[in-house]
Amino acid sequence: MNVAAFPDRMSCHADGPAPILAGFECGRLHWNGHDLLDSTNHLPHGSMAHHYAVARDQGVAGARDGLSWRHDIAARVRAVPEGFPVIWDFVHFDAPPRPARHAAACCMALPPDAWAIAVNEPSVGRRVSGMTPGRATEMALRMMATAACLPNRPRFATCDPFHHLHPRVFKATDRLVASGHVQMVGVNYYPHHAVEPLHRVLRAVADRYRLPVMITETGWHDGLPAAHRRFPHVRDRWGWLAHVQAEIALSGVPVAGLCWYPWLDMPAWDDPRHGRWPCGWPGRQA
Repeated sequence: MNVAAFPDRMSCHADGPAPILAGFECGRLHWNGHDLLDSTNHLPHGSMAHHYAVARDQGVAGARDGLSWRHDIAARVRAVPEGFPVIWDFVHFDAPPRPARHAAACCMALPPDAWAIAVNEPSVGRRVSGMTPGRATEMALRMMATAACLPNRPRFATCDPFHHLHPRVFKATDRLVASGHVQMVGVNYYPHHAVEPLHRVLRAVADRYRLPVMITETGWHDGLPAAHRRFPHVRDRWGWLAHVQAEIALSGVPVAGLCWYPWLDMPAWDDPRHGRWPCGWPGRQA
């Protein structure tokens, strides 16, 4: 699939389910220094190529991944199979000391017509990301403005949680879309946080922004009590995927893609040595 055609290709599925994307965890946790690229070995000199090969064999249409300022940006981009579309996070819970310089370095490494997310989940706040929502949003605006001045600027999507429809959940995305740099709006929706049904969320986001919409994160943690309480009819990861696909159809929104996040079973955030959370793609793990 042509990278340049990514958004158009993704939205042309009125008669079928939304294309699946593989979401590779790429954050670094500020409270303990846990780098998820390291703990999942999703590295150019590690298992990154293998992860992509397995995901492609499983039929994914694209991926989400990250360009951390602590890693070799160009090497990460080169590790992706040629022509395979990826939406790259410039910042995922780990603010670079020089955001504009980092944005420029990312743009220089990307292929033409690439897609990017300046800052992952700017609304989540200091406890998770180490940044206030205001600071995270300002950083995203600055990075997108820097990219807009460069010849190899990517197209930007947003990525924020939408589990209910209180006005505050729109605040960061409103500011980012108002900048004029955003071409697609991302919805993160997890069962253990969900309050509003997904079909209503998708309809509200599509009507508010009049831009292509993608589910930039969703997934299911086996055995997580909050998820089972909210969705007692869902028994496992396959069941959650079916539920999400049914909600997309009910919404009537031409969702550009569905990113299963994380694609790999994830090491526990607080103690990566203590096993893995059963939350990755329900097919064969890489």
